[in-house]
Amino acid sequence: MRELVPLLRARSSGVVYTKGHARRRVARADDPERFEALCRTRFKAMGLGAIVIAVGLGWLVVNLVLMAADTAMPAA
Repeated sequence: MRELVPLLRARSSGVVYTKGHARRRVARADDPERFEALCRTRFKAMGLGAIVIAVGLGWLVVNLVLMAADTAMPAA
């Protein structure tokens, strides 16, 4: 999540900031190759966290569906 919000903000505004002590502003219009490289790096950095969140949400949905199906079935 720490990488997702800045990535979305960078994609919509066309400006990304480098990480580190001396943050630099990289605009898509001024340096498109570096802008894409920085966005690609942010996307790769959020990969494992996004997979863990997706698996957790999938697990939650499956359990909710199973609970709903269990309550909908009449007791035998």
